[in-house]
Amino acid sequence: MNYVIVIPAYNEEKFIGEAIESIVGQTHLPKQLVVVNDGSTDNTKAVIQAYSDNCPWITLVSDEKATIHAGGAKVVRAFFRGYDSINVDYEVVVKMDADLIMPPDYFEKIMDMFAADPKVGIAGGIHQVLNKGKWVFENMADKDHVHGAYKSYRKACFEDIGGPRKSMGWDSLDELIARYKGWEIQTNLNLLIKHSRVMGTETGLVRVKFQIGWSWYRMRYGFFIAITSAIKLGMNMSPKGVSGIAAFIGWFQAWLRGDEFIVSNKEGRFIRRYRWRRMVEKLKSVV
Repeated sequence: MNYVIVIPAYNEEKFIGEAIESIVGQTHLPKQLVVVNDGSTDNTKAVIQAYSDNCPWITLVSDEKATIHAGGAKVVRAFFRGYDSINVDYEVVVKMDADLIMPPDYFEKIMDMFAADPKVGIAGGIHQVLNKGKWVFENMADKDHVHGAYKSYRKACFEDIGGPRKSMGWDSLDELIARYKGWEIQTNLNLLIKHSRVMGTETGLVRVKFQIGWSWYRMRYGFFIAITSAIKLGMNMSPKGVSGIAAFIGWFQAWLRGDEFIVSNKEGRFIRRYRWRRMVEKLKSVV
């Protein structure tokens, strides 16, 4: 299967070279790699340009307007600028972060997953971070969730869901909407990606948790799902306790303001039913 990759990059001169090298070294190369220099103020553009000059399938898209880095909508907008520059035929599109190192057979295995089951709409491996000299699983989410740092979408699924939505929480919402539309999500726990930077450090860990809670409201999480999710977040992510409190405050503030939803009533009902079902399944597995 043919695939393309889009990497949004903001001030990533320290990591982007290793990320591109890990793509160049794939056993199954992409038809096109688009790297979006999203207003970087360091040498990110120069690093990307050097690779683009030497590899005809690597495309540099540059936005010279420097803006403060933020997750969510800004990243998705940068992704779509790159997506609009794709000029080859493909069956799978990948959104990848600039601070990842992929194993050499990563995309070969991902394409095998898509080829083996036409119902698979989103696929990926799992990522690890360096902790006390060892690469360990980064406990950001369940292992059956494909993290937003390395989302691979079947083209038909991507078009069906309209791609990621321009909001914090997009990388959970895209999977929920894909499930709503009948697609399956698949992870390969043997495909281990090295994540060079702990998630959230570029925007501030606590600030990210506020934004996560805000996204829960916009996805029509009810009070009980939001508070349950906040408790789980507070137990599993640093800073412990504070993370969950910050996320719930984010949800509560959005509720007070009456922020705009990013899903329809039907999608919201599906999301709540799905979340409740997952919570019950996890509770049963513990008991």
